[in-house]
Amino acid sequence: MFLAGVVPGLMLAVAYVGAIWVMGRFTPKFVGGRPASDYEMLPWGVIASKTLPTLSLILVVLGGIYTGWLTPVEAGATGSLVALVIALMRKSMTLRTFWEALLETGHITASILFLITAASIYSRMLGLAGLPNELGDMLAGSNAGFFQIMLLYVILMLFLGTLLDTASIILIVVPLFLPLVEPMGLSLVWFGIITVVGAEIGLLTPPLGISCFVIKATLNDDRISLKDVFLGALPFAGVMLIVLILLIRYPALSLAILN
Repeated sequence: MFLAGVVPGLMLAVAYVGAIWVMGRFTPKFVGGRPASDYEMLPWGVIASKTLPTLSLILVVLGGIYTGWLTPVEAGATGSLVALVIALMRKSMTLRTFWEALLETGHITASILFLITAASIYSRMLGLAGLPNELGDMLAGSNAGFFQIMLLYVILMLFLGTLLDTASIILIVVPLFLPLVEPMGLSLVWFGIITVVGAEIGLLTPPLGISCFVIKATLNDDRISLKDVFLGALPFAGVMLIVLILLIRYPALSLAILN
């Protein structure tokens, strides 16, 4: 899954850069800010102090996973430790903020554990109710092909993305569609990539676009409303949808490195 996500990740990065350039070139008012000529470039020392810690954190976490030195769980723990060290070196972490971070982490962890428990009960109930089999029989009876099934899958994920968080979407839709995908002989790694990208679009769509709420809280600027954040994120949700369609149409994009 990690290797298969490299090419889709690069595609998304290039698509984001292209979208930003197009908006900045043709709709500068939508992007906001001032003309580039009004800014002065920061000294290289300041740029390094702002970027190198983040790059080192990414290198430790992803490098540890891709080299096999760390499992994803170990990489997460190592990343937390490195982030703590960086915060201490920058003198931005106090005992009070450290305690608040621990409390917030506990709240998030408890919520995720309850979610996983409920999703496990939900998936078992789906199996007992025979809903996946009924759905499969219904689609088989309608002679639905590959693209019809994937269209239904994407539409369902986009709909749920307006109401639920990413983990909930994945835990709800995968048990429904996995029994339909497996008999087709499709790669489950490719299906996992499609699921992740489709569910991530929900992070940018109202009313429960978690990423938009995080951005609004991080900005802490009364001049920027939550509506502005959602409108600003909307083009990028469209970019993700275009990339998702390409990944569905050309599965080799996700499997190129694996093959």
